[in-house]
Amino acid sequence: MVRTLIGHGIGLAALLTAAPAFADDGAFRPCDRACLIATGEKVLQAMVDHNPHVAPISPDVRYTENGQELLLPDGLWRTLTKGGSYRLRVADPETGVLTIFSTMEENGAPLNLSTRIRVRDRIVTEIETTVARPDPTVFGGLQPRPQDLKERPEFDQILPPEQRRPRWQLIDIANTYFRALENNNGKDHVPSFDDACHRIENSIATTNRPQADPTKPRTAVNMGCREAFTLGYYREDTRLRGMRFMAVDEERGLVQVNGFFDHDATVRSYTLTDGREIKVARTAPWTWMISEIFKIRDGKIWQVEAILLSVPYGMKSNWDNGWKMPSPQEELEKARAGR
Repeated sequence: MVRTLIGHGIGLAALLTAAPAFADDGAFRPCDRACLIATGEKVLQAMVDHNPHVAPISPDVRYTENGQELLLPDGLWRTLTKGGSYRLRVADPETGVLTIFSTMEENGAPLNLSTRIRVRDRIVTEIETTVARPDPTVFGGLQPRPQDLKERPEFDQILPPEQRRPRWQLIDIANTYFRALENNNGKDHVPSFDDACHRIENSIATTNRPQADPTKPRTAVNMGCREAFTLGYYREDTRLRGMRFMAVDEERGLVQVNGFFDHDATVRSYTLTDGREIKVARTAPWTWMISEIFKIRDGKIWQVEAILLSVPYGMKSNWDNGWKMPSPQEELEKARAGR
C-alpha cells in the first residue's frame, strides 16, 4: 500500500504507520532486506546484459529513465557496457522498495545511476532510473566524475537503538532540509545538522571542500552543511516540488527522496546573512531532477548524497508514489478546522 500525502509538515506518526509491502490477496512471498538487495543486483546485471529476462522482472514492469517512460530493453538497457563497484542502498522491506546509487559505464563512458525498484511477491513491478552523464554543457560546476566516487561506509552503519528514529520522524527530518532549501534565507526552517555533516552531489563534494585559493572568500562548497544554510546560500532554489520519500531504513537512519528543484531565474542577486552579495550567473529558468539519500543520526542530518540531472524547466514526474508531506497551506487549513 502506498500512502499519498502532499508537501511539507510534521506530526505524521499516525499517518505513516507501517503498511504491508503487498496486498494480502492470497499466499505471497515477502522480500526481506537481503532479498531486495539480491534482486537489485540482478536488475543492474540485467541492464548490463541488455536482457530483462535474466532478472525476476514482470512482463508488465513500468520503467522510466530520467522521467521518460520506456519499454524494455531500451535506453540504458541497450547502452550500458559495464557495472561499477560503487553501491549506496536504501532497502525498505515494509514497502517492497529498494533504491541504489551506483556507478556504471555506458559505451565506455562513466556515469552515475540512481535506480529504484519495487518488488511484489519477489517480482519487480517498477523500475525508476535517474542517470547523470558527464556533460559540461548541462552540469557546469556539478560535472559528474563517477570515477572519483569512493565508498561511504557511514551509510551502511547500523545505528545503536538510542540514535534511531521511527519512519515518520526520519521522513520529517529529511523534509526540513527541503523546507530550508526552498527560497533559503538563512533564517527560516534551518535543519538540525550533525557537526560532521557532509554532502556529495554527482560524485562531487559540495560541502567541506578545501579552498583552492585561501585568499578568496569561502563559498558554500567550502563550508559545513549548517553554515551554508544559515548564510542563505541557496536563495535561487525558488520552488521545490514533487518530493517523494521513496524508501526508509530505520535501522541505518536512511531516507531516499526523489523530486524537482526549480529555479525561476527571477532572483538575480541576493544578500547572505553576513552581508555579502551573491550574483546569479544563470539567466534562464532551469530545473534539477534529483535523487537524494540522507543519513540521519540521533535526529540530525549526518550524511547526504545526491544525483542531479538538469531537465526542462517545470518538468513533472511520471510517478505518483511514495510519501508526500502536507503543504503549509494544508497545514493552515487543518489548524483552522481544529484538526
